[in-house]
Formats: sequence, C-alpha cells, structure tokens
Amino acid sequence: MRLTFHGHACVRLDNDDTILTLDPGAYSQAASALTGATAVLVTHDHQDHVDVAAVVAAMRADPVLPVYASGPAAQTLVDGGAPADRVHAVRPGQELTVGAARVVVGGGDHALIHPRIPQAVNVTYRVEFGGRSVYHPGDSFDLPAGPVDVLLTPVSGPWMKLGEAIDYAAAAEAPVLVPIHDALLTEIGHGMTQRQLSAPALVGERSYRRLRPGESLDV
Repeated sequence: MRLTFHGHACVRLDNDDTILTLDPGAYSQAASALTGATAVLVTHDHQDHVDVAAVVAAMRADPVLPVYASGPAAQTLVDGGAPADRVHAVRPGQELTVGAARVVVGGGDHALIHPRIPQAVNVTYRVEFGGRSVYHPGDSFDLPAGPVDVLLTPVSGPWMKLGEAIDYAAAAEAPVLVPIHDALLTEIGHGMTQRQLSAPALVGERSYRRLRPGESLDV
C-alpha cells in the first residue's frame, strides 16, 4: 500500500482500487486527501481531525462515499449536513471490511488535556491491506493489539509531551514510525523530535520516516 501524508493527523492509504482517508481535519490538506476516496475514517470530533465542511462536500460530490467515525464525530458530521445513511458510528472491537482493506477499531478515550476539559471519545484504526498494516491512534497512546508495520506516531499537542511519544514508540511493535499530529512544531521542534525518536537507546531499532505534506511511503 502507499501511505501519503496530507498534513497534521491526516493520511491517505492507497491500495489498488481501495483508498482510505484518515482524519481529514482543518489543519490538513483535507480536500486533496478526500479526492477519489473509497471511505473516510475519523478518530474523533476535534476540528483538527475532521473538517466537517470538506467531508460533507466530498460526500455530496460522491454519492456512495461512506464515513466511519466515533459516535460524537458521526453526529457532528450529520449535524453539519452529511447524509445520515452514509455516516457510520463505530466502537472499539468492531472489524470492518472496506474494499480490499480490513479495519479493526480500537481505543476509547482521547488522551487527557486537563481534568476540567472533558475527554473526547477517540477510536483508533488498524488498517491492513494484504498482510501489511498501519495503525492510527488518533489523539491517544493506545497501543495496537500486536505488531504493525507502521505506527502513526503523535509528536506534538496540548495533551502530550515528547517523553510520552518516546515511551509509546518504544512500547509499540512497529519497525517504522511516521510522525503525525505535528502542526504545532517548528522546524527546530521537528529536528529535536526526530533525534529522540530515532535513538535506538530510547525507542529500539525503529526507522523514523518524517513525511512532508504530499510525500508518500510504500508500506
């Protein structure tokens, strides 16, 4: 499969005739990520993970495009004008077949930002095409259930610190780390993050593959 980064937390997975767009949010190149998609997967309802206007426009342009999302994100999309019959609320433990992809839903809660800020419902997605797998945790450090080929690794945000990203990368069974959730990082911050998440003494033998928006990686 081909993994293309579209900014912040948005990635697109292409495999033959199946194209999945994950978390097309307001900080990403959502419109280009959604073009030609077979389905859309949304981890939670924060605007940096779901650009409601862009997703609704894509659903109107493609009369069969479905969206799979956490319950609150699904409701947000319907409230924003998305066709309710094509917006599917998912929950941890579900397995989906979307075109040629097998998708396992996990997770549950958004990582804590502050005790007085309610935690969003956050689901994770393990996407597998032909034995190759990519894991998107949304805004969480929930580990995949078993090894994956690529761990989409959050590296910046109001709910995390770099040490948590290091521990997450070290704990996950994934040979390749692709950083996501990076809109708040400067180039200095990117450099610091790459040094730490590339250090075998900290994370083990991992390949850290930063992608700029529009860049791809074959998995």
